[in-house]
Amino acid sequence: MAKFLVINRPPPHRTSAAPVDECVNHFVNLDNSNHAQVYPIVGYKGYATLVDVDDHEQLRDVVRGNAMGHIEEYSIIALTDLRD
Repeated sequence: MAKFLVINRPPPHRTSAAPVDECVNHFVNLDNSNHAQVYPIVGYKGYATLVDVDDHEQLRDVVRGNAMGHIEEYSIIALTDLRD
């Protein structure tokens, strides 16, 4: 098990017809799971998410589950090693 901090934010430019509702639902569902704590970033837009995963595939699923992930900017910081 490893813990990561995932920070995502929308692009600096406006996007037309972005699936905002699907994005919000993704993070609400993550927060309701037993594997993540999601914090909206006030005034900055986006989310800071603490996520527990067993492997890199689970981390990939967290990122790819966001309907706006293909246009958002991500920072992913390992807080513990997967080998722990």
